[in-house]
Amino acid sequence: MGKKFWIIPAFLLGYVFYQKYLLSKTFSVIFKGLEFGDLSFFNPTINLIVQVNNPTQITSEIMSIKGDLFVDGAMVGSVLGITPTTLKVGSSNIKIPVTLSYTGVADLLRKFKNTDFNYKFVGSIVVDFIEIPLKFGYPTND
Repeated sequence: MGKKFWIIPAFLLGYVFYQKYLLSKTFSVIFKGLEFGDLSFFNPTINLIVQVNNPTQITSEIMSIKGDLFVDGAMVGSVLGITPTTLKVGSSNIKIPVTLSYTGVADLLRKFKNTDFNYKFVGSIVVDFIEIPLKFGYPTND
């Protein structure tokens, strides 16, 4: 067993890297809802509730999320980061706290119409040191 001992750790390491590669190619996020967070005057936030799908066979860690939330073309808030979260095998719901921008909300209120609105989140998510583009919205056809 002496000279061939490196095969087992190399196989295990290769398997883990393959699963991380698979995660980066098949990772998906589905918007589930919205809830009001802290609506203080100095730091108003809303929470985007999303379902994160991990199709691999190993757990991962969401290290950070950053990005901007647009409603009807106006940037209304930004995500500055989240606390690291364990991403289980299968699907998990997570909350993404969006810090609202006063100028963005004011712009949105100026454009407000009584018809349907559209929103878009554009950013990135870092899962186990792999940065993956993150984009979702309503309507979903863009």
